[in-house]
Amino acid sequence: MSDDLNYTEDSPEYLQISDQERQRIVSILTRMLEMGIGSIYGQEDEGLPDAVIDCRTRIQECRASCCTLTFALTRDEVEKGIIKFNSEKPFFISRNSAGYCTHLDHDSLKCTVWNDRPLRCRRYDCRDHRQA
Repeated sequence: MSDDLNYTEDSPEYLQISDQERQRIVSILTRMLEMGIGSIYGQEDEGLPDAVIDCRTRIQECRASCCTLTFALTRDEVEKGIIKFNSEKPFFISRNSAGYCTHLDHDSLKCTVWNDRPLRCRRYDCRDHRQA
């Protein structure tokens, strides 16, 4: 019998899993989302500062690469009802057929919910990523 069965939920060992176990869990969760029997909320530390980016001067260079990120919305963001989420993969940010956030205005490359955008968007710093 394995000793790990004696760990309590409070012990650090309880949460340690192998890469193979982690992959299996992700596979199961993905399948549950596909079947419509699960949802995922993002967790964001509200105490972290927003990234300070001048999007107007960078938008032609980056072409709104931040609007292609895939992430789960927080429970609060979902409950406010402003941000659209993917109904087939709740509660991930909604995407259009081109893979961009549905809140992106394609003509101006501006966010249509800028003042209410998700925390993940607020904190994303494209200068930290080479593809942007």
